[in-house]
Amino acid sequence: MKKERIIYLIITILFILASVTILHNTDMSDNVMLSKAIQVIIILFLIRISYGCAAFIRRQYREQKYSYGIVMNLGLLIFININILRQINLLIQNWKILSIVDIYNNTLESFSFFAMLTLPCIAIMAIYCIITNIILIKKEGFTYRNLLGVFVGFFVILGLFGSQGVYMLTSHLLKGHSLMIVKKLFDVMINVILSYFYTLMLATVYCNARAGGHTPAYDKDYVIILGCMVRKDGSLPPLLRGRVDRAIDFAEKQKENTGKEVIFVPSGGKGSDETIAEADAMKNYLIGRGIGEERIRPENKSLNTYENMNFSKKIIDAGKDDTKIGFSTTNFHVFRSGVIANDCGIDCEGMGSKTKWYFYTNALIREFIANLASEKKKHIALITMMSLSSIALVVIGCVYQLIRF
Repeated sequence: MKKERIIYLIITILFILASVTILHNTDMSDNVMLSKAIQVIIILFLIRISYGCAAFIRRQYREQKYSYGIVMNLGLLIFININILRQINLLIQNWKILSIVDIYNNTLESFSFFAMLTLPCIAIMAIYCIITNIILIKKEGFTYRNLLGVFVGFFVILGLFGSQGVYMLTSHLLKGHSLMIVKKLFDVMINVILSYFYTLMLATVYCNARAGGHTPAYDKDYVIILGCMVRKDGSLPPLLRGRVDRAIDFAEKQKENTGKEVIFVPSGGKGSDETIAEADAMKNYLIGRGIGEERIRPENKSLNTYENMNFSKKIIDAGKDDTKIGFSTTNFHVFRSGVIANDCGIDCEGMGSKTKWYFYTNALIREFIANLASEKKKHIALITMMSLSSIALVVIGCVYQLIRF
């Protein structure tokens, strides 16, 4: 990995040095081949990044299956591949001579192109979030958690259309070159941030859907069942019952296909507003479904997903190399639970139970926000790097235009 990063850094530095050299020493106004050569270099550079992202994703799926690195690299892969096609189209169709400023602008417009390309999908998604959350509130009752989709939907719509209002306000305060520079900087910042989060959201949706729909191999010794709040009478609500039923269904199919029995590890402690530990409530349900008590090892101390995995690992003694572990949770929660399992040192496969369609969207948003929070330092660093690089291109382009004209 270090070797690849060094190669990327060297290529980037060479590209910047070549661009600056051309900017100061070459008049490209009569050299179409030189401008096309630089475009080809950009395309090859993007292809190299795309290959690196794809290789990383393949390696991660083989080694871990669940990783936030997959989400980040998949988001970058989506963005890069769309813009490779755009750059190739510009190279083939536009044979006019391009200045270095034109090439810089084409690079910067990649962000605005992607933002505009995904605008209809994002707008529909925002409206869908609001509608499903209104239905969720009607069906499940009002809570601030159930308002999350409404807040996100309005925030996305504000981001899509509010930027124009800010620009109109700025245009009354600034004129001439100052307005041109501010407009470009503002457009770049908005499009960089929107493109980053759009790609990350698309990658998150894909990874969650893939993980939630996955059926593990029928070779498991244990299946951990992740708990959630139980009813006041100690019975299981539909969400938790779905997780247990999914584990039972998997165990029955494994028995049918391989003859191997599964040991269940229902995991969940007793919350302050619960009358019974979640693990004990699940144990009672499992016994009611005909599962022998000798095949149930409850873990009733955990209060969150990390503790679910960590405490269950101690019960299972997952340090044995030949222990095969699965876990059952709701479909939208499989991917993040798998990441947490990796953090606890558990090599396992997840399975997801279905949930109501109007609940899924709100839950998926929570998972997306949790993913962002878990890797916030990396996200801040990437956005900062992309923004500073784009701002540098804007400043160089504007200075060049001022010098030339």
